[in-house]
Amino acid sequence: MSGAPRNKMIEMLRSGKPVFGGALHCGDIAGARSYGDSNLDYVMLDLEHEGFDMPKLGDTLQWLVSRRRMAATGEMFPSPTPLVRLPHHGNERIRWIASQALDYGALGIILPYAESGEDVAQLVDAMRYARKEKDGTIVGERRVWPKLAMRYWGYDKFEEYRDMADLWPVAPAGELALVTIVATPKAFDNLEEIAATPGVSAMMFGAKHAWHAFAKTGKIDLEDRDLVEFRNRMLAACKKNGIAAGTSLSATPPKGAGGKGAVDVSFLQRRIDEGFRVFLTQGGSRPAELDQA
Repeated sequence: MSGAPRNKMIEMLRSGKPVFGGALHCGDIAGARSYGDSNLDYVMLDLEHEGFDMPKLGDTLQWLVSRRRMAATGEMFPSPTPLVRLPHHGNERIRWIASQALDYGALGIILPYAESGEDVAQLVDAMRYARKEKDGTIVGERRVWPKLAMRYWGYDKFEEYRDMADLWPVAPAGELALVTIVATPKAFDNLEEIAATPGVSAMMFGAKHAWHAFAKTGKIDLEDRDLVEFRNRMLAACKKNGIAAGTSLSATPPKGAGGKGAVDVSFLQRRIDEGFRVFLTQGGSRPAELDQA
């Protein structure tokens, strides 16, 4: 059991498969139950937009556990993979929240609006336990108090959890993911250095926020020339550095931005063909059209 994979998202990305996730506000127990029964690959637990409460994060993680789904699939561990979206931006350089989220049982962190390699590097240190590199330097400064996480993921010994709790792909056997959202003009200028920072698992284009960050008005258009250039440059940087690229799933704006929230299957297929592998859905399941293809 100790060697069984916990992170479904990373397991799929290792084999080159696209992954699909949904967004869930911390404390939304009904939503957690629904996602826990779903066939999504990951879920983004949002601490940014509708309140910050760490004990509620722990409750939400518990309600993601669906024994009904586990019995039906034969899988031992909760799915979808829980990633926590931090409430602060990358340039604020706050470390303790990520460390505490991991201690509750999160298997990854989503950093909103990274704008430089240094923004990401400081968070990488916060997520990794101290390890000695081949040249003798010590990297990582995550504090040691993972009792809740060890129980959540079925570990008796800290050493077993520590070996799992490293960042993929810089640690090939690691099962923690760090996803950076890029959306601002400064991030656009620094895409290559962000993608090249050791410890990043994936970079996601935040189309909605980019639309506003570039002072555009009206309904979001994911085929806008500036957004397309941003998306394509980010994809190229991800490919160059061997990390996964992510983007919005639908070519229509989400419901909260004036759109219908429907999945544009042709848009999705084009992005997959281009090399994107991480998608945030508009609904509560993987796109049925993809699984039928």
